[in-house]
Amino acid sequence: MAEMATTTFTTRLDSEIKAELEQIARYEDSSASHLANQAITAMVEERKATRELVNVGMQLLAKGISISEEKVDAWFDGPEDAAFPEADTFEK
Repeated sequence: MAEMATTTFTTRLDSEIKAELEQIARYEDSSASHLANQAITAMVEERKATRELVNVGMQLLAKGISISEEKVDAWFDGPEDAAFPEADTFEK
């Protein structure tokens, strides 16, 4: 795996959170900086994925494609292995 360039980032943390982070780092034989980097990376990736999903949803809506609230509610209330509902097409 290629090494990525790094830079310094300074932030303020609640004292208790910092102490807990340092304790976790000791348990995991790691550094608090490494764990914070992992957490920030995960958050950035999650936010990017969410933004991409929203953009795809907006593109589908612009084409007149969506999933009705009723279908989504039924899917949430259904069995765990229920198939995701089919999209509806509507007139714009």
